[in-house]
Amino acid sequence: REVGTDGKLGGQADVRGVGGVWKDLTDNVNFMAGNLTSQVRNIAEVTTAVQQGDLSKKITVDVRGEILELKNTINTMVDQLNAFAKEVTRVAREVGTDGKLGGQAKVEGVAGTWKDLTDNVNTMASNLTDQVRGIARVVTAVANGDLRGKLTLEAKGEIAELADTINSMTDTLAVFAEQVTTVAREVGAEGRLGGQANVPGAAGTWRDLTDNVNQLSATLTTQVRAIAEVATAVTKGDLTRSIGVDAKGEVANLKDNINEMIGNLRDTTEKNQEQDWLKTNLTRFTRMLQGQRDPMTVSKMILSELAPLVQAEHGVFYGMVSANGRPAHLALQAGYAYKQRRNVPMEFMLGEGLVGQCALEKKRIVVTNVPRDYIKISSALGESGPVNIIVLPVLFEGEVRAVVELASFQPFSPTHIDFLDQLAESIGIVLNTIEANSRTEDLLKQSQSLATELQSQQDQLQHTNEELAEKARQLAEQNAEIEQRRMEVESAKGLVEEKAEQLALTSRYKSEFLANMSHELRTPLNSLLILAQELAANPDGNLLPKQIEYATIIRSSGTDLLKLINDILDLSKIESGTVALDITNWPIGELKPMLERTFRHVAEATKLGFAIDLRSGLPESIPTDPQRLQQILNNLLSNAFKFTEKGKVEFVAEMASSGWSPSNDGLNRASQVIAFRVIDTGIGIPLDKQHSIFEPFLQADGSTSRKYGGTGLGLSICRELTRLLGGDIRIQSEPGVGSIFTVYLPLIAPAKRRLAPAEPLEMREPALVGAGGSAPWQAVSAESNGGSPAGDAVKTLLVVEDDPVQQRYIEDLMTAADVSTVAVSSGDEALELLARERFDCVVLDLGLPGMSGWRVIEELQANKTLGSTPLLVYTARDLTRKEELKLGKAAKSIVIKDARSPERLKQEISAILHGGEADDADDETEASMNGSDPANIALAGRKVLVVDDDIRNIFALTAMLERQQMEVVSVDSGQEALELLHEPNDIDLALVDVMMPEMDGYETMSRMRELSSFGARPIIALTAKAMKGDREKCIEAGASDYIAKPVNNAHLLSMLRSWLVK
Repeated sequence: REVGTDGKLGGQADVRGVGGVWKDLTDNVNFMAGNLTSQVRNIAEVTTAVQQGDLSKKITVDVRGEILELKNTINTMVDQLNAFAKEVTRVAREVGTDGKLGGQAKVEGVAGTWKDLTDNVNTMASNLTDQVRGIARVVTAVANGDLRGKLTLEAKGEIAELADTINSMTDTLAVFAEQVTTVAREVGAEGRLGGQANVPGAAGTWRDLTDNVNQLSATLTTQVRAIAEVATAVTKGDLTRSIGVDAKGEVANLKDNINEMIGNLRDTTEKNQEQDWLKTNLTRFTRMLQGQRDPMTVSKMILSELAPLVQAEHGVFYGMVSANGRPAHLALQAGYAYKQRRNVPMEFMLGEGLVGQCALEKKRIVVTNVPRDYIKISSALGESGPVNIIVLPVLFEGEVRAVVELASFQPFSPTHIDFLDQLAESIGIVLNTIEANSRTEDLLKQSQSLATELQSQQDQLQHTNEELAEKARQLAEQNAEIEQRRMEVESAKGLVEEKAEQLALTSRYKSEFLANMSHELRTPLNSLLILAQELAANPDGNLLPKQIEYATIIRSSGTDLLKLINDILDLSKIESGTVALDITNWPIGELKPMLERTFRHVAEATKLGFAIDLRSGLPESIPTDPQRLQQILNNLLSNAFKFTEKGKVEFVAEMASSGWSPSNDGLNRASQVIAFRVIDTGIGIPLDKQHSIFEPFLQADGSTSRKYGGTGLGLSICRELTRLLGGDIRIQSEPGVGSIFTVYLPLIAPAKRRLAPAEPLEMREPALVGAGGSAPWQAVSAESNGGSPAGDAVKTLLVVEDDPVQQRYIEDLMTAADVSTVAVSSGDEALELLARERFDCVVLDLGLPGMSGWRVIEELQANKTLGSTPLLVYTARDLTRKEELKLGKAAKSIVIKDARSPERLKQEISAILHGGEADDADDETEASMNGSDPANIALAGRKVLVVDDDIRNIFALTAMLERQQMEVVSVDSGQEALELLHEPNDIDLALVDVMMPEMDGYETMSRMRELSSFGARPIIALTAKAMKGDREKCIEAGASDYIAKPVNNAHLLSMLRSWLVK
């Protein structure tokens, strides 16, 4: 009952005391109950696990029969349930969790309900897959910008609502995109402003986006149209407009920048208009005043044009006058609408009234709010007082030339005041030019008057000489009247000496006049340069090419002449002691800007480095003459750039404690010394040339092949100006490395003094005579003929020569009837003889025993009487440039002893003794030069090669030779000449300049002789030197003959005929 009915398992039958069959039956019943209990409990355990979801349990009890079938059935059921659960779980996980759509559950061997469940799960998974994939396709298209897709799947319920929502969203996005794209294209690409987006049904964020796009379009439209409107106005010249639209950020910055640009354009346009007005009117006044020579006319022209131009209704012009011994004062010269009044003076002293105060202060005076009763500007209809008065000083180089006063009914504008200031400078230049021209005319008249007086005195002197000759003859004939005649002779002699002194005084006046005239030469020379430049520019196009070339050469030569005049003038003023210092405290800070302005463009043009270093410790200002200091530094820097081809030029200013010459007491005593150094990486200067470069007209490279030109005056001027400032100039240089020039100046003001003038000497250029040239004839002063009063008297010649053979040779050379020769062997004898007797000429050898020829010259110069005797130096030694210059101050001529010198010596002595007898060669020059000379027929058609590096020389020679119907071929270097002659040619003769850069004339002629294409045709050397051995050197180099510069045209033509006929 417990097992079968009550279901209570585990029960056992307990029958005590049984045995046998009942014992076996009891045991069997108990065994059956035990088996059933274990089997049922195992089945219950498995079914309970299945019910709890645990499909891992199996029935493991050992059974048989139907129980075994039940066991197998249950275990099979558990396996199928486990497989079904795993497949459903997998499909749910893939679809719901992993997002893997399209999965299907596969359960083998299921049927019935389990089969239906499996099919339902698979149907659900398939439907979800189709729906989700459809939604994903549409959403992906939207994300990719494709708004044409629609969701068309079959769905119900919430899925159907979702599909409708997605389709509605897609339509709204398509409309929004189309509208925004249209607005963006119209505004951004097509430039059509004012477009608006219209999206029906848009709400929320989409509505906000639509409104924002429309607001952006409207804002851009307003801003761009405002900017375009203002820009259009600006392009049409209307600079009064500005952009007033509201903007922020970068558009606000753009608006502000455009408005600022318009403002700047407006200011610049106004300034340009003002400058154009200024320049146009300044140019008009300059042209109007050109060529005027009368100050009164100029002042009237100025006021008549100036007053209306600056809207002045009243004006006066006062000119600076200093005449009749009165001090400088201002006198009325012209007026505009001016009415003479008793209380208005015609003249003002400096400091008197506004006019005089303006002249005294040299500054403009402007008076505003003028009282009504101050002055009246009147017309035929009425009168009234001005509002503004302006008083202007007219200056030139800091000196007052005139004062202009103008009155106006309205204030003078800044432009008018600026114009008046600039015009005042131009008026000062015009007034100074007029004054300079007037002074030049006066000086010319004085010069002509002096020349006339000199000629008259010379005529009187000649007449006196004739009277003396007559009296001398009468003394020989009338012994009885000898005493009376002697007194007359002494009286006449005193008259002659008095006249000679007057001539010397006249000569000194003439020298001073010429020195002053050298200043005045620069003004007309400047005009010459300007006009030559205008002609060369040929603005009217009416000049021939040859005429333009003429004008170009005139300008080039004039520029060279102007520089040479300036240098010679500076040097002559320094040496004559006429340079005065103007010592001021000059700010050292002005040095760097001044040098930058002057030399920065030079450095850039020559591609050289240029540095200016003002070292620490320098004072704020130095006591010096700024003009002279700048002249020194400019000369040194100009030389540095000239002789530096690569590298750099550096300028250094610093304090110094040593480095100058120990003999410079001024620097030694100075408590502080400043040093200015000019450092370059140029060609450098050899040690043996470093002293000579400071001598006038000397250069480190004076050879015929020198590369750099120049007069050699710059460093001489620097040295003398440095000495004048109490300083010293030193040089450190190494060839190929560079040079350092240092100027040391004491920081104490040098005395305001002038250089002590040198002893006055008659400055003559020595007539150097070598083998192939002769000196020009020279006039002889009255003192030169003092020993021979009569024109036809015997001339006396003193020969100072220690060689007896040379003495006799010169005596034999001058055996003419009108020459008496006396020879001595020493300088002492010569001085003793000269002290007792008068000679018409002295021939002096430099190499004398005892007292040298140099010492004799010094003694002659120290003695005023003996120093007037004409001197000819006859020597065999080679002279340096310094020796040439020294002899040139004392000697009439210098003859170098060589094989051809006797003929030249005779010519030079004759020139001195018979200075009035001119050579007849010049009378033939005109006929020879214009081609009328029949001898020139030999030159016609001949071809000449001219080799010269100076285009001006080529031009001059070509013009002269072409007038002789000769054909001229020119080159400017030796290398080009060799290249031309290397090929077969028909050149008949070559003219070769000795001094050329790179390849000089000697090398050129030597290499020309080596060319078979040129052969033995004539070569004539052109040289500016005439020293001993020049002819031999030219002949050795291959020249057929040579001629010295400056070339005598007639001599050259004669030489050409000679060689071409040969």
